[in-house]
Amino acid sequence: MTAAAEKKPTDGRPGLGEVTPLTPTEKPGAGSTKAQAQALRKKRTRRLIRRLAIFVVLPTVLSAIYFGFLASGQYESFSVFTVQSSEPRPMLGMEGLLAGIATGGGGRNDALTVRDFVLSRDMLVKLDKDLGFIAHYKDRRQDWFSRLNERASFEEAFVYFGHKVYADYDQGSGAITLRVRAFSAERAEVFARSILANSEEMVNKLSDRERRDRTAYAEGDVKRAEERLSRARQQVTSLQQEHADFNPLQSAQSAMEIRTKLEGELAKARAELMQRKAYMQDDAPQVLAAETVVKSLSAQVSSESLRLVDPTKSKGLNASLPDFEAAMVEKEFSQKAYQSAMTNLELARADADRQHRYLAVIATPSRPDESTYPHRKRGILTAFILSFMLLGVGSLIAAAVREHARL
Repeated sequence: MTAAAEKKPTDGRPGLGEVTPLTPTEKPGAGSTKAQAQALRKKRTRRLIRRLAIFVVLPTVLSAIYFGFLASGQYESFSVFTVQSSEPRPMLGMEGLLAGIATGGGGRNDALTVRDFVLSRDMLVKLDKDLGFIAHYKDRRQDWFSRLNERASFEEAFVYFGHKVYADYDQGSGAITLRVRAFSAERAEVFARSILANSEEMVNKLSDRERRDRTAYAEGDVKRAEERLSRARQQVTSLQQEHADFNPLQSAQSAMEIRTKLEGELAKARAELMQRKAYMQDDAPQVLAAETVVKSLSAQVSSESLRLVDPTKSKGLNASLPDFEAAMVEKEFSQKAYQSAMTNLELARADADRQHRYLAVIATPSRPDESTYPHRKRGILTAFILSFMLLGVGSLIAAAVREHARL
């Protein structure tokens, strides 16, 4: 071969007719592609580890530090109570079932009323005034996340109160389960006992008010009947003083009896006088004596008649009888109305006593021997799961945003 034929091109590519041998496993650019893939996998792995460390491991470690060393222990006191009534329970059977359905809402409403009072602002005011409830939860010795802010307003304290005092109503038994959390077992028990005492006082006040409301109308009737009877008695007394007679009705009856008796004697005397005149002279002593008796009896009859009926209408029983009779009728009717009102009052009081309600404690407030809150293991596990889930959701959102940006 000539020298010109053996000369290679200056650009480094094989000349015409020249073939560069290749190994069977070697492809063009294979080494660089593999290196790039390995570098990409390492980069993604480092990025994933960094994300897990920041968004999963770090929150889990912080929660473990908080729950394990910083979180203040909280003690929970339990108690169970209900609202009972002294009214008789309904009988068994369909009638008793219907009666229980008709009246069962009262006890349920009472229990719900007590539950609302336990969770009310008034209860918080009483607890803070008597036992320093708010000051206990502002104690700076407790961890910052658990205690109440020192500058918290009353409304903020009330919201905090709702996270420390729970009152759960059981639909089946009608009982209320009271749970009170505090930073010490003694204070939890004291707070729970105070809540029960205040609730019992409230139930007693409601019961007393209900009894007063039930008897108020009956007591008003008794008062009105008593005033009416008093006026009727005063009217009768005034008529007695005016006519100088204790009872004109009885006086008139006595006068009638006397006049009737005198009229009978007068009739006998006249008959005897006529009999004597039949066989004696008019100037006979026996006739004169009989005439004297007749005149005397006639005068007495006239006197009694004048006592009963006075033509001048200024004296006599006939002038006092109408007013006195009306006054006596009013007095008698007022007396009966007063007795009826008293009977109704006694019935109302008896019914009110049957409706008496009271707070019955089923389980007294307990004193816990160890803290039950916070749940430390559960809190750490929850922090790990939530952070892991948030990382997954955030990664999906970021991937969707990048994919949308490429389009």
